[in-house]
Amino acid sequence: MKIVKKSSLFEDISASDKAYWRSKTPEERMNAALKLIQFAKKIYNANPNNKPLTNGSGVLKSDSPIERRKR
Repeated sequence: MKIVKKSSLFEDISASDKAYWRSKTPEERMNAALKLIQFAKKIYNANPNNKPLTNGSGVLKSDSPIERRKR
């Protein structure tokens, strides 16, 4: 399976990646979106300081981010 890249800038995606994504059926695109959403929820739930998600609520950002070490 090829990696699907996400970017807010359409120009950042290579032509071959755009062609690959457009070759997918709508069902395959929905499955990829579902996997991304489930992965985001796993990351969110891994932080015990975050509030539990209610049904239908999306993950926008962490309620209480985990401290990262300083560079």
